[in-house]
Amino acid sequence: MNFVWAVFRREVRSYLVAPLAYTATAVFLLMQGGFFVAALQQYERLRIQAAQNPLLEVPGLETIVRSLLHDDLIWALLIIIPLLTMRLLAEERRQHTAELLLTAPMTTRHLVTGKYLGALFVLVVMLTMTVWMPVLLMVWGSVDPAPIVTGYLGAFLYGAFLLALGLLASSLTDSPMIAAFFCLVMIAVVNIFGVMAPQIPVIGQSLERFTPSGSLALLATGIIDTQPLIFFATTILFFVDLTARIVDSQRWR
Repeated sequence: MNFVWAVFRREVRSYLVAPLAYTATAVFLLMQGGFFVAALQQYERLRIQAAQNPLLEVPGLETIVRSLLHDDLIWALLIIIPLLTMRLLAEERRQHTAELLLTAPMTTRHLVTGKYLGALFVLVVMLTMTVWMPVLLMVWGSVDPAPIVTGYLGAFLYGAFLLALGLLASSLTDSPMIAAFFCLVMIAVVNIFGVMAPQIPVIGQSLERFTPSGSLALLATGIIDTQPLIFFATTILFFVDLTARIVDSQRWR
């Protein structure tokens, strides 16, 4: 565990001095802030229309929270995750520093786990910096806190899943730019599968629950279900372990 902690601290320090990390954070906050303002404007338009038409029902403010932590989050992380993970392992291979890190008794899994947790820490910081948005809705309106709590849980797990994909992509090449491209393709495929899954005859509705976007949507409703928790936990462990195996195989080439 000491080796994982050492790699984690090294990775966090590298993010703190890297302009790319600050750029990614700024872009993420700007995107989420833009989505939030647009959702508020749309909600205000609905209120005005409802005042003119009593038959028109205005949804609760929870819809803004669900949109912020589901649809909007998917688009924001599509841009941010490749930037956060592109250099995790690819940069080590390019600079030939992985061999120095992988000295006994440190193992490949120590290295991969420490780097993954470092990226995950940055993601948590980024998500924490958006908490003011739902809090603002709670202060100025009536919002059920359940979708906020489960929504952020889902955002964390979904982001952690994408980070595991990005880590895997970074282990496949020694070029950070190519790693970012691989990660972008992987995330796009995952999202496309999530959109197309419900359209599959007979099994579509059941299969949707076993997609990342479907699991995220389930948690955004305000209900904690063990199915998305188990899905994200198992897939994250699978991809992190697969990455460790790939890095380990590269050591013997």
